[in-house]
Amino acid sequence: MKIVIIGAGSVAFTPAILSGFSSDRRYTGATISLVDVNEEALELIACFAARVSKEFNLNWKVEASTQRREVLSGADAVTTSVGVGGLAAWQQDIDIPFKYGIIQPVGDTSGPGGLARALRHIPLHVEIAKDIEELCPSATLYNFTNPLTVITQAIDQLSKIRCIGLCIGPDLTWDYLCRLCGVDKQHTTASIGGINHCHWVIDFRIEGQDAFPLLAAALDEMEGNAEAAEKYRSQFSAFVKRPPKPAEVQPLCARLFRSFGAFPGPFDAHVAEFFPQLMRPLIDDVGSFQGLAIRHVNETYPALWKKMEEIGKKGAPIDAEAFARELAWEHTQFLEILVSQQDNLGQVFYVNIPNRGYIHNLPDGMVVEVPAKVDAAGLHPFALGDLPDSITPVMTHKLASLDLIIEAAMEGSRHKAVQAFLNDPHCTDMDAGARLVNELIDTQLHYLPRFRS
Repeated sequence: MKIVIIGAGSVAFTPAILSGFSSDRRYTGATISLVDVNEEALELIACFAARVSKEFNLNWKVEASTQRREVLSGADAVTTSVGVGGLAAWQQDIDIPFKYGIIQPVGDTSGPGGLARALRHIPLHVEIAKDIEELCPSATLYNFTNPLTVITQAIDQLSKIRCIGLCIGPDLTWDYLCRLCGVDKQHTTASIGGINHCHWVIDFRIEGQDAFPLLAAALDEMEGNAEAAEKYRSQFSAFVKRPPKPAEVQPLCARLFRSFGAFPGPFDAHVAEFFPQLMRPLIDDVGSFQGLAIRHVNETYPALWKKMEEIGKKGAPIDAEAFARELAWEHTQFLEILVSQQDNLGQVFYVNIPNRGYIHNLPDGMVVEVPAKVDAAGLHPFALGDLPDSITPVMTHKLASLDLIIEAAMEGSRHKAVQAFLNDPHCTDMDAGARLVNELIDTQLHYLPRFRS
């Protein structure tokens, strides 16, 4: 099997994939092709992959190239986890809008940061898709790059390849509800759907019984009513225990759940960027909320980089079990999908794909996040029917701007980029919004060749 990893220089993404491959003997002898424009990062990850292959006797063929066309031929699967402009561009996505009074905890999906990232990433991913069409047309592209919805939409519209957007967000939200209620996930079911970084748990059950009343009471407990959930815990006494430590508070998600009857995710940092008008009254310290994600990355990535160096270049020991467990993260669902298909397991995963009637009251053809069974015959999405009318407006509004964003990115149109932002709930002043978008484009023009003419 041949796997091509584009954006392989990520010290979070690629080691997670390699840790999964290392624990499954079926990938012995696989070709692992690593692509990144950052030669230093590419060399480090290539050394790391070679060390892992040797340590676990996997006999991988490790390829590394700054030119993806050199390694795409014969690929069975391709992944993309790309950050054009790296952390510096992401920091600009956060800092420049902040001068205009805009708070962005993540800045990778909605708002001005999401728009700037889309302008940088859409053309590249369409070019990658065109290369896959030519060099390995039977391969599936698994996209992890944000803003995931609009990039996956662009690939679907402008190429003929199979593309699936992957994000662990729905599973993280499901896990969070289990922690709130004090129940093991194996005793629960959840129905989740929507769009990436704004999905909704519309049904949550413990051994078949509606658990939303327990969830509401557990949220009340977190906010000071110490015994709110006890009567509901007795209802599920065989499965539910008081959590040994409280789950982290997500005040915006909790308030939206109480208002709409469905629980959004994944967590306040992402959800707030779809409801910026509701953020300030609910988040106690908005200043610390600003740039939350990139601060975390800046704090954690140096240690990851050092660890890759120690393993790849300095021969530090690797404990096999700890290696796979420690590095497992959202990207490992890619491996589980491959296994479910190869072994005809029929496991269920959350995927981002064009809506083909899966969610009746979201636009057909637009990329949505839905559960799908994966077996030897491929991907079989579940039809969720209608989502509650209370939660669809925010998603419909976001989906309505995707075509405009794609056109702006592909045409290099400042006018359309400004139009897209004027339709974003973060924009409260038309003149300031236009200046903001143009400042982002001017600052990042090096990464936006289509905008230079």
